[in-house]
Amino acid sequence: MNYFKLNISFILICLLVIQDLQSKELGYVDINKIDKSEHLAKHSIIIEDKEHKLAPNIVLDNPTGLSVIRPENDIPYMDFTKSTYWMQINLQNSSANNKSFYLELARPLTNQIELILYDDNNEEIQKFQTGDDYFFDARPYQHRKFIFPLTLSENSKHKLLIKSRSDGEILKLPIHFWNIDEFTQFASVENFFLGLYYGSFILVVVLFAFFGFALRQRLYVYFVSYVFFLGLFQYSLDGLAYQYLWPNSPWIGNHAILILAAISMLSMLFYFSRFLDFSNLNKAYRYTYYSFTVLVTVCLILSFTSGFLYAYVFPILNGLSFIIIFFLIYGIYLRNKLGNKPEIAITMAFVCLCLGAISFILSNVNLINNEFLANNALKIGSGGEVLFLSIAMASRYRRTQNEKIQAQKEAFNRLEEINKLKSEQTEKLEQEVKARTIEISEKNDILSEQNKEIINSITYAKRLQDAVIPSDKTLVQLLPDCGVLFLPKDIVSGDFYWIEETDNHVFFAVADCTGHGVPGAMVSMLGNNALNRCINEYNLSDPGKILDSVTELIENTLSKNENTNVSDGMDIALCSWDKKETLVYAGAYNPLYLIRDNELEEIKANKQPIGKYEGRTPFTSNEIKIKKGDSIYLFSDGYADQFGGPNGKKLKYANFKKYLIDLNNLNSAQIIVELAKRFDDWKNKEEQIDDVCVMNVKF
Repeated sequence: MNYFKLNISFILICLLVIQDLQSKELGYVDINKIDKSEHLAKHSIIIEDKEHKLAPNIVLDNPTGLSVIRPENDIPYMDFTKSTYWMQINLQNSSANNKSFYLELARPLTNQIELILYDDNNEEIQKFQTGDDYFFDARPYQHRKFIFPLTLSENSKHKLLIKSRSDGEILKLPIHFWNIDEFTQFASVENFFLGLYYGSFILVVVLFAFFGFALRQRLYVYFVSYVFFLGLFQYSLDGLAYQYLWPNSPWIGNHAILILAAISMLSMLFYFSRFLDFSNLNKAYRYTYYSFTVLVTVCLILSFTSGFLYAYVFPILNGLSFIIIFFLIYGIYLRNKLGNKPEIAITMAFVCLCLGAISFILSNVNLINNEFLANNALKIGSGGEVLFLSIAMASRYRRTQNEKIQAQKEAFNRLEEINKLKSEQTEKLEQEVKARTIEISEKNDILSEQNKEIINSITYAKRLQDAVIPSDKTLVQLLPDCGVLFLPKDIVSGDFYWIEETDNHVFFAVADCTGHGVPGAMVSMLGNNALNRCINEYNLSDPGKILDSVTELIENTLSKNENTNVSDGMDIALCSWDKKETLVYAGAYNPLYLIRDNELEEIKANKQPIGKYEGRTPFTSNEIKIKKGDSIYLFSDGYADQFGGPNGKKLKYANFKKYLIDLNNLNSAQIIVELAKRFDDWKNKEEQIDDVCVMNVKF
């Protein structure tokens, strides 16, 4: 009996699993039977990935272990969410010709969209990645919406896997099939009406900005600000702002909706507070207004964040906007009760805004399942609102002009008195200006003389530094195939290069002292002197021990005064060559590059500077057996850290290494000339940010 029950249970479980598998099986949508356009979401399945851990092969090959949603609407609604959603839809082309078409996916504000096209054997054919987290030009089709151009070969079946993710905003997941000609015609009509809509906003902003400048009234500033930010918010909501205003800034593209929504809401509060004169309303209403202003300001601040708080701003700001509209309508009612009846145009403006905002918000949260309202309700409402507000502002302008004419009549009687007073004040002012001009001229002469003395002093300091730095003749005598690129940022340099010869060795180095300009130059003189003492006075030959001794000398020199704490020092790359086949290198942060057989090898330096440093260890000497054709480079960080290029970014060491390998077939003099040219080309119009020193020695 128990055995019989067990078999019955097993059969029931198998039937349920089979039924579940069948419910998740997807048929194929034949695109050849679609004439113009069609929503295909109902033919798909959706899988929520809250942990963002699912891989395409898991979703595609094994959906049975996952929670699968079958959409019932043309545009599936996923609410405010940070989850990743996977959609799968199967398409086939039953015709004997290739079929090209467009797929429109997600809303213009979706952060990440990935579309992968597979053949019927689950082999990946094509892959697209786009969304607001990517530059606009990464989109496969340059459009404000996410349009994907696809082609299915004749008599073929394919699987489409779509991955979508938002940062807390409402996520909607349409799959809209478009015939290419139909989409082109639709886009043309849509662009025409969008042009009319945004053109009206521009006209209102320009016109009433002119009124504001002419009348110098703050009310017009509030009105223009409100209309401008409302239009910019809608422009961003439509995806046009990301396309035309900040296509290379994903951060702005992601945050612009919240930021502009909050700013436009604040502008609306400020404008209506002044237009309706909230100061005459009851205290409770005014305090509620201040509370809304604070809440929207907090939302604006949080709009610049990311993560948990940022995700919650979306629903909060949507709810606030809904409440604030009714709050302002209630303010109109209170004014009416006090006998200060607002203009009919203001009431009509709020009616338009209220109807448009309510329809937009209810459609946005899927309480009204209407794609047209979701896309256009706010446009229609805001357009009507701006129209009626413009009528109200024009009426205000007319009244203001009448009041201005009356004020001019009254002011005319005082004109002579004002002119007399102005004449007296002008005469007095001219005397004060004359005296002040003489005083300024005298101070300018003093400053000019002081500046001249400072420049002369620094120029003389450069002569002293140039006298210490090895000449080209000395370099060629000691290292026949050697070149140095030396580009100080200021008159004097914190970078320096050094060379010295003994009976058995040639020592040479490139150092980068703390800072640049005069402070760097002073430290460079200490470093140069310390190196000379180590070679000529202490008779040291091992580079590691030389750097240990240089460190001790500089620390002792900079600690003479107990009341002054100086932690300056330098980074350095130092070599000792026995004039034959052995090169010994030691470095403080600065490495040595060895190019042999056109391959670049980096000899690491000790990760500690010359100067005060906690946890110091003895410097390491690295012995290198030199071969004919070898080329070495000692350098400071100024070359690789220079900003420039098409995007104003750092050159970086990867490009620097590439330059050195490219130029390895040249002699040292030619290398230095070419490095200087490439540095200038990269820097272009950017300012040089640091001293540059690069030494090349070829053997």
